[in-house]
Amino acid sequence: MKKRYDILAPIHDTRERDLALAELRRECPVYWDEENQWWLVTRHADVREVSRDPKRFSSEPKGPWHVGELHFSMQAMDGKPHLRHRNVVSRAFTPRMASQLYERAQRYTDEAIDALEGESSTEFVTNLAVPVPMRVIADMLGVADGDMEMFREWSDALILAASGNQDAESMEHSAPLIAELGEYISRKVDERRAQPVDDILSRIVRAADDGILADRPGEDVDVLDSDEAKEMALFLLIAGNETTRNAISQGMLALLQHPEQCERLRADPSLWGTAADEILRWSTPVRAMRRVAMYETELRGQKIREGESVVMVYASANRDESVFDDPHAFRVDRKPNEHVSFGNGPHFCLGANLARMELRAALERILAQLPNMRLADGIEPTGIASPLIDGLETLHVEW
Repeated sequence: MKKRYDILAPIHDTRERDLALAELRRECPVYWDEENQWWLVTRHADVREVSRDPKRFSSEPKGPWHVGELHFSMQAMDGKPHLRHRNVVSRAFTPRMASQLYERAQRYTDEAIDALEGESSTEFVTNLAVPVPMRVIADMLGVADGDMEMFREWSDALILAASGNQDAESMEHSAPLIAELGEYISRKVDERRAQPVDDILSRIVRAADDGILADRPGEDVDVLDSDEAKEMALFLLIAGNETTRNAISQGMLALLQHPEQCERLRADPSLWGTAADEILRWSTPVRAMRRVAMYETELRGQKIREGESVVMVYASANRDESVFDDPHAFRVDRKPNEHVSFGNGPHFCLGANLARMELRAALERILAQLPNMRLADGIEPTGIASPLIDGLETLHVEW
């Protein structure tokens, strides 16, 4: 099969890409991309198989595709190191904490809307999508109100670096900002260790200090040091900020482009239970994720050699015709909806429920308070230039 299109090209208009992905699913679902030297896995079942077998397909950084990978993150770990970090975070995300964060997401959305009083248009991403997850993450990490502007600059620099879309000049600008963020988080870790409060960072520090595997018979106490706790906080900043802001902005675009679905949500708020997952399937904020073959193996009859990269294309799996009825239709009542936007297997996103809640909190409040919102006349949305992230750089709206 001749490759007609770069599947991971950093574009926003996905129509041509979707056609190419559909062709791959039909004709060559496990496809060797000679130019990029990786395997593209495009069917839902195969993405799930790769995701669930870390001994065969490892998450640890190696091979030719390193876009967006940070060696300290849980996403780039397997086995016991991954379990250690995952157990810490799972102890931090209690139902009570999630409920508190949902209420804050509603409040922060209201405040972002209030800031637009007297206006009849805005750039949605910057003014409505970004503030909600950024302020929720800031609360989780104990960022003081007076540090918010600096925190936003720091977090934007870190997210840009993680996207893999930096030239030499932007890297030179962002490096000192990322270093400042690391120092700031280190100070917060030390503060929470000395005087814990009711936030996620305090829970992470406490779980790290308690010995996260000590409750397992025969296991030695296994604690995280201060650097690991800091690195975990930085990973949460990337994982919980960028993806959620993209889901909110892409979700708003989908609703504005499908007004009949938007009206269904207004008329029946109970549909938010399925609508959030449909937005996540439709937008697929993380377009793809890489694994590496740990030994020679086969997938759907294709021989994969040890050390070769295997790229799971979530954007394709979420449009798989064998799994989703009418997959190119946006339907807020879609059920079942086994999308893979949160990954699958051992690396399934720990913040999935929080992301759904933030997405609902933001969009529900915006639709209620700005009911006449529409796409701005003559200004097309622009996409993020990233091979990893499907998101919007700008979305101009008016009401």
